[in-house]
Amino acid sequence: MSIAAPISSTHSSAVSRFLVAEAHQGELLGRRRCEVAAYIPRGRALFWQDENQRQNIEIRQGVVRAVRLLENGNRQILAFFWPGDTIRPAQASCQHYTAEAVTPCSIVRSNAADEFCSDHTSCGAHQVLEEMLSLSPMMGRKNSFACVAWFLLRVQPHLPRDPKRAHALQLLIPRADIADHLGTSMETVCRALAEFKTRGLIDLPTRKTIRFIDEKALARIEEG
Repeated sequence: MSIAAPISSTHSSAVSRFLVAEAHQGELLGRRRCEVAAYIPRGRALFWQDENQRQNIEIRQGVVRAVRLLENGNRQILAFFWPGDTIRPAQASCQHYTAEAVTPCSIVRSNAADEFCSDHTSCGAHQVLEEMLSLSPMMGRKNSFACVAWFLLRVQPHLPRDPKRAHALQLLIPRADIADHLGTSMETVCRALAEFKTRGLIDLPTRKTIRFIDEKALARIEEG
């Protein structure tokens, strides 16, 4: 009659760690299987307003705008999403805006968790609300040139460098989009950019590039 040897605590701990590691690896593999990479051409919609969109969409490359279509046919750009941002589903049954690719985009779609909002992550509606809350004071109490200065300083950290021009950045957002985001006209945006260039605050080597020269002066314009 054989007697089984008792299992040591060290062996038991090692087995537990192995099982935890296996479970974690299985969870990661499951997540990867649920991830789908995609290329989105410029101008294409990632999803539409009022669509039942239940996925997380991670922006790997490019810029996406959140567009709300108004009853009068006009559009309001609520926010922009940049590389590293994740567009999350709304708690409501459908999204309240259309997500469109401003530039060609590389994205990764993945299944969202059951709880869209928590202390660490915001749902899709809250993401846009946070952006609108930062924009509202500018639109309510400051002139259009101040709004344009605010916008330039806000997007500056997200703009990629222009490989062909020293110290220049690629201005990825079209002037029409800037106008629709700030609630002004494209002509006003163009006049503001021309004025900033004349005053030596920025340079515009091409229509799609910008060079920041005097950020402190832009900040003073933003402050009114």
